[in-house]
Amino acid sequence: MSEEYQLAKRMGDAAYRTAIKEGKSPYLPVLDAIPEIKDSVGETYIGVLELPLNYIVGNKEMSRNNAFANNFMPLLEDGTEFATKWTALCESVRLEGVHTGIKCYEYLNNYYVQEGNKRVSVSNYLKMGFIHSEVTRILPPKGDTKELKVYYEYLDFFNVTRAFYITFSEPGGYAKLADLLGQDLEHKWSDDVLQDLKAAFFQFAKLYHSIIKESDRWIVSDAFLLYLSVFPVKSLFEDTEDQIVKNIKMARQELRSSTKVEDIEFLSDTPTVEKKSVNLFEIFNHTKSYTVSNPLKVAFVYDEDMDNSRWVESHEAGRLYAMEIIGNRVVSSTYQANPDGSDVNEVIQKAIDDKNEVIFTVSSKMATNTLQLAIANPTVKFLNCSIGQPHPSFRCYHGKLYEATFLTGVLAANLMLTKGHSLNERKVGYLVHSVHSRTYANLNAFAIGVSIVDPECKVSLKYTGDGEHDHYRDEWIDEGILLYADLEYSATHGARYKSGLFQINKNVTTEELNSPQNVGTNQDYFIGAPYILWGKFYSMMIQSVISGAWDINEQDKTVSPTNYWFGLSTGVVGLRAPNLPYQTEKMMAFFKNAMVYGGMDPFSGEIHSQKEIINEGSMGKALKLPHELKKMNAGQIIEMDWLNENIEGTIPPYRRPL
Repeated sequence: MSEEYQLAKRMGDAAYRTAIKEGKSPYLPVLDAIPEIKDSVGETYIGVLELPLNYIVGNKEMSRNNAFANNFMPLLEDGTEFATKWTALCESVRLEGVHTGIKCYEYLNNYYVQEGNKRVSVSNYLKMGFIHSEVTRILPPKGDTKELKVYYEYLDFFNVTRAFYITFSEPGGYAKLADLLGQDLEHKWSDDVLQDLKAAFFQFAKLYHSIIKESDRWIVSDAFLLYLSVFPVKSLFEDTEDQIVKNIKMARQELRSSTKVEDIEFLSDTPTVEKKSVNLFEIFNHTKSYTVSNPLKVAFVYDEDMDNSRWVESHEAGRLYAMEIIGNRVVSSTYQANPDGSDVNEVIQKAIDDKNEVIFTVSSKMATNTLQLAIANPTVKFLNCSIGQPHPSFRCYHGKLYEATFLTGVLAANLMLTKGHSLNERKVGYLVHSVHSRTYANLNAFAIGVSIVDPECKVSLKYTGDGEHDHYRDEWIDEGILLYADLEYSATHGARYKSGLFQINKNVTTEELNSPQNVGTNQDYFIGAPYILWGKFYSMMIQSVISGAWDINEQDKTVSPTNYWFGLSTGVVGLRAPNLPYQTEKMMAFFKNAMVYGGMDPFSGEIHSQKEIINEGSMGKALKLPHELKKMNAGQIIEMDWLNENIEGTIPPYRRPL
């Protein structure tokens, strides 16, 4: 009777009981039993890999699967032939190691044993860490799910590195890693880079587990990528373990945070402090008081010159407005970084050295810089103008401009109907200069607004980022389109650039319209434009710091990442459309009030993309109107990568920064 087998069996029995108690299968997953396997598009032999044992999750086939619990420990009784062979193998491996490798199949980054499950069981029992395996990959079909997108990005990464041990959970991770290491996903990486990467990853994984007690490889890989975004990769094989541990502890809150958009806390208004009786906690943890002699110091960091960027100009106007509204309890300063991003860290550090307690970085391009400085300076309140970034070390903010672009779509379709005799086609144009985190939401909301008024009206999409549609106005004229929307706040166009809904002036060429010498005399006819009142936002946010409302969430050290996303209801976002007929003004007021007070949302009810139904309606075939329509949540809106069914054209996908 083997004491070691009995101990291993007790471990298996414990795992079995726990699984049953939790309503899970007590046995190992079986690859052949996964329904999606039948849709696979082929197999590829990828050779011998030194697999970490925790990457092996189950068996390829069902046979003898009941011999193991879901932790690979044995379940069959002692004295059986299986127990005898397991015991003999354990003694051999303990003395001489594993002589013969195993065979596995890999599917979606999980490994399933085809041959050698007792070797895996014994190796797990002896805590050996790794085992050599011949690996055959089963390829799933490409698809639009996040899991499949990430997996096919992994395949591109594997093809140039064979670094199978790094498994990210979010799209864009492998491209980000390549960029951080000065590599790409098209050319083979050098042996030196790969050796450094492997040493860095496993050094990080070991120390991260010792502090955070986390071994899930997707979580560890995501944390590794975040670590490299803050600290250089060479720190993991040049610094002492004590220094690396210190770095991990410094960034602990970030490293433990989820990278998923759905785990972000989206706030649609600033928090407020409720008036209540004072308790002892509040006496000793009172909010700092700001006065004329002791003002709150606030910094605004710009990465474009305001004379050359309408985006930065709008934030500067917002800063001045907020200072006028709040008064002399606040002092603000501006800090200018180079447009190429080469000195952003130094500029933010200067703002910190100047004793600013609140720092706004007004471009998503500065998000990584903001993260790096926020981790190193936890007493400073950092905010970055972006949305959908899951970082608890700083807060993100933006306006729900899509609510206003929805109203713009309603207005455009109404004009098409009322001026149909002069505007020819039942189409309206929409221009995209660059793709960012809000592009799809803004565009789709506009298109949905158009379709609500006129279901037959199409949106002709032109994208200028690839240089193929520089003569977009001429193309629209050829299509019979005279009404178009150019709604982007641009960081690359000059401050003279004006966004909005326009009617084409046929007496002006596109070259004349975009000429630097054109200061407004030769323009298309302006109808209206969505806007963000940054001054309104900044005054609300700075007041929340003064009142102490900012610190409400700080009392919970495990707080989820916070994003401020303000819409029409706060007055931060709106639509300016002068000189409308009074009937049209009434219609626009109705739609706006329905969104502010009545719960109407552009992304509610049944929604169709160019390919499929995105959001199911709540009516079915019923004739009566529903009381409430199913709404898409904030994460779904931010991560949308589809185009509404009435849009003609395409734009490139957006990859969320990690």
